[in-house]
Amino acid sequence: MQRMLNCKTSRGKGRAYCDELQAFAMTLQFYSAKAYDFVRETFDLALPHPRSLRTWYSHINGEPGFTKCAFDAISAQVLTDTANGRATICSLMLDEMAIRKHIEYTNGQFHGYVDIGNGQIDDSTPVAKDALVIMVVAVNTSWKVPVGYFLVDGMSGVERANLVNEALQRLHTTGATIISLTCDGPACHFAMMRALGADLTVATMQPFFEHPADNTKRVHVLLDACHMLKLVRNTFADQRVLMDADGNVINWGYVVSLDDLQRKEGLRLGTKVRKAHMEWQKQKMKVNLAAQVISSSVADAIAYCDSGLHLPEFAGCEGTVRFLRMFDQIFDLLNSRNPLGKGSKAPMSRANAERWAQTVNDAESYIVGLKDNKGVLLTQGKRKTAFVGFLVCVRSARNIFGELVGRPDAPMRYLLTYKLSQDHIELFFSAVRARGGFNNNPTSMQFQAAYKRLLMRHSIKATGNCITRDETRILDILRDSSSETDAVVSCSAVNLARRYDMLDMPACAAVAEHSYSDMPHVVHHSEYKEAAVAYIAGYVVNMAKKRVGCERCQEALVAENAERHNFVVFKSRGGLQQPSPSVVAICLEAEKSVQFMLRSSGGVLPQCAGILPAIASAVLANTLGKPLFPTLDIHMFDTSVEDNHVHTLVKTVAECFARVRLHHLGKCETEKAVGTNVRKKLTKLILFKHQ
Repeated sequence: MQRMLNCKTSRGKGRAYCDELQAFAMTLQFYSAKAYDFVRETFDLALPHPRSLRTWYSHINGEPGFTKCAFDAISAQVLTDTANGRATICSLMLDEMAIRKHIEYTNGQFHGYVDIGNGQIDDSTPVAKDALVIMVVAVNTSWKVPVGYFLVDGMSGVERANLVNEALQRLHTTGATIISLTCDGPACHFAMMRALGADLTVATMQPFFEHPADNTKRVHVLLDACHMLKLVRNTFADQRVLMDADGNVINWGYVVSLDDLQRKEGLRLGTKVRKAHMEWQKQKMKVNLAAQVISSSVADAIAYCDSGLHLPEFAGCEGTVRFLRMFDQIFDLLNSRNPLGKGSKAPMSRANAERWAQTVNDAESYIVGLKDNKGVLLTQGKRKTAFVGFLVCVRSARNIFGELVGRPDAPMRYLLTYKLSQDHIELFFSAVRARGGFNNNPTSMQFQAAYKRLLMRHSIKATGNCITRDETRILDILRDSSSETDAVVSCSAVNLARRYDMLDMPACAAVAEHSYSDMPHVVHHSEYKEAAVAYIAGYVVNMAKKRVGCERCQEALVAENAERHNFVVFKSRGGLQQPSPSVVAICLEAEKSVQFMLRSSGGVLPQCAGILPAIASAVLANTLGKPLFPTLDIHMFDTSVEDNHVHTLVKTVAECFARVRLHHLGKCETEKAVGTNVRKKLTKLILFKHQ
């Protein structure tokens, strides 16, 4: 803390903050904005103002799509590695994170819909439910960086293959060598591999494909070992009985018997098996529960109960013991992270090549011979994903070793297979959820905010599938020197005006051949709606006053006693803002424009920018010639034509009202997308169960 205080320089503009202080400030503010304010006040403003942090983040384009500054950072890292005589070898991985279905109006348009960063706007686009992230992880050094994310609601294998190809093309221009592609095992990813050129069929397996930018290079395919281990556990527990190629029975009942024995005796026999492992269906996403069951410790305990204690319920457990030990060894081989590891957890090197090659050969022959309880080969049945996945992983690991370590001129001395694990991207998701304390269900905008902050210098720690801390740093992102982004800018007010036949107004960017005034206004406001709009107009007055600098214009927004609306008078207890009749009339006209927009689009919210200026221009056109703000008739001539205060006031009020309505429409759309909300009910149920 003393070092932090020493970083403090003279107050005022242009203050410099050391890298250590910047990292501390960003990390603390990421975890909790309130804690940041408390520390900043306690230590005499030693930390930068939150506005300064926002300025640092503003140089990163965090919109969906590929992140240009991430590729720039990789290019800089390649130059550094080249200067040090080292190649930049990386693995590519992708995964999805569930986000909340939530529509909100911010930054001039609605957010929360599917967006892959290509700039194409379609009002029929569904609400996004996942964020698909593509990440690059260094294999021969210790850094990682997400290179893009995409808001999706399901995506086919071919579409995913197109994104992977685009990422590989862009990474090729940076000079980095991509050696592998890691993902988990849903059907769409198998389709993606086929589209890329890989063959994951057991009989003709070719777990690699040609690099789209260089056909002399191969990109090896891996299905994440952590996910595959969970699927092995699921299949084993659901099937209850499996068989190996030698006819030995593999029975889940031995694991259950071990748990029963440990409960009865009150002590565990060198295992971590407990109630949660037996009720894994309630926590099927936890890798540690699967890894602690499919382990050598459980195999040793079962074997000792049979051979050492001679308990009858463990007789004939040899097939189960071999099954557990085999998959434990495979998992350790595919999850090595320490260069000094021993045994099956040692890195793959030429010194131990004979040992791990034997493990790979044994694993391949063993997995191919496994059968389910009906005698069908597991690699050909309905539950084949896990077993095909492990075959793909061990073969790809052997091939990658041959390219990176096995050659005489190899660029690496050993291979840590954890560098190829999807756990890196899971840790990134954990860090995203940690923003603001903890939020396991962020909206698309919250995900975007966390994504931008994680690309900057920080010291955020996260937990993953197999480790408790993330020691791999996120590559420092360079400031984007160009204002251009890879994503095409959202359609402007011009396109919006054309789509909804809005007005050709020279004073507004929303230009089209037609306008609201060209079409009959069939919208008729009921007395109820007029009263509601008049009530909202009071809030609009407060918004408009903050934007209008002219005192006479501010006075014109407020009603005299004789001009007050009946409902506002009825509702007020003395504190409500009383809008003038002109403000109410503008708000009613803006409501007509909103209703006309919704009717023109079939009730679908327009997913582009420029809505507010388009509505404001339409309102201005439809109110020309009407006696609005009579107290400003003379004042209007005190200003130039280009700075007509009445016109400015009309557009300001219309935009303020439209902003309120668009925020409300976003909330209504969220309610329709989410359906019945059970989050609070189930949360309270959990609390009342004292769990």
